[in-house]
Amino acid sequence: TSNKYDEVNGLINYITPPIFIMFFVLSGAELNLSLLLKVGIIGIIYILSRVAGKIFGSWFGAKVTHADPKIQKYLGYALIPQAGVAIGLSLIATQVLNPEMGSQIRTIILVATLIYELIGPIVTKKALQAAGEIELNR
Repeated sequence: TSNKYDEVNGLINYITPPIFIMFFVLSGAELNLSLLLKVGIIGIIYILSRVAGKIFGSWFGAKVTHADPKIQKYLGYALIPQAGVAIGLSLIATQVLNPEMGSQIRTIILVATLIYELIGPIVTKKALQAAGEIELNR
């Protein structure tokens, strides 16, 4: 079984990077930078609200379920990265809503995703280190 797992895992690791590259390149190509000033404050509110919701929501859920204090304190930070699902949903929004609103939503989501994907791994690593789940020198 371990051999099969390694074989499948190797295949997945080989196939997925080109798919992700195409997905993000196409999404980035559709990013409308001219809308940034127009939707800037909404984008900032979205980014901050999402981060606060992840941190508070995971803390509250962990507190209610009497999870380990480390989980209560750090889980939310590990949930910051976002990517495919949000971009996919923003694509649906551009098709369902009027063109201007759809473009604004897509711009907000794409910029937010870029920010989350840039800071998310760093914040996640720091949260895992602070929780003692990974070694500090990694």
